[in-house]
Amino acid sequence: MLLFPESCRQGARLFFLLSLPLLLAACAQQPPPAPAEPVAEPEPAPAEEFVSQAALDDAERARRYVADILFEGMRALRNDRLMTPAESSAYHYFNRALALDPDNQIAKDGIRDIAARYLELADLSGRQGQFDNAESFLRRAAQVDNNHPRLESANRRLQSERQSTHSVTTLNSRDVINREASVVARLRELAQVVAETNAFVMITAPNDEHGRWMYMQIQDVLGDIRVRGDIEIGEQASVRLVLPQT
Repeated sequence: MLLFPESCRQGARLFFLLSLPLLLAACAQQPPPAPAEPVAEPEPAPAEEFVSQAALDDAERARRYVADILFEGMRALRNDRLMTPAESSAYHYFNRALALDPDNQIAKDGIRDIAARYLELADLSGRQGQFDNAESFLRRAAQVDNNHPRLESANRRLQSERQSTHSVTTLNSRDVINREASVVARLRELAQVVAETNAFVMITAPNDEHGRWMYMQIQDVLGDIRVRGDIEIGEQASVRLVLPQT
């Protein structure tokens, strides 16, 4: 073990005491450590992106809404709910779709299909001698689509049907189904008119079987004379006699 003289130890203590203030001052002058770099947070999306996405969502909802309306319109058209009932008709739904989307081609075609169906019903009613019904269907067709290309020719056909009709005899459909004697008697009377005028016989019956039965009642009276005629199905049984064209 080394032993230092007392004078050395006293010198060391004196050096330490003299150096302590300098060390403390040096520590006080050291700059504080630099703060840690803050973590960068993601920048919020621009407001324009939110607006654009909201607009796309609104457009998609509107498209689906119009598609639902068009579906209801097509279903109403298939069920012949053309203009009535007013709030659940094809006409109502297609016009609603056009109010939301004025250029919607499906809705425009649907409107034209409604008018075309009314023209078909007018032709059917005219052939069966139900002229008042035929005129009503033509008015509705014009109300739906006054520029329909078949409207004018349908009006001409109805006028021709009126002018060529000798008579229209309405029969009780239930009596026809039951083949009542009163129906047989009336058909035999009509057979005499057919023989005199050579008229074309347009028969409307509840179904084809009863239509053929009505035809045979007329044919039996005429015997060897072949009856010119046709049968259509309808709720109202009738016989329309059409005069030959001169």
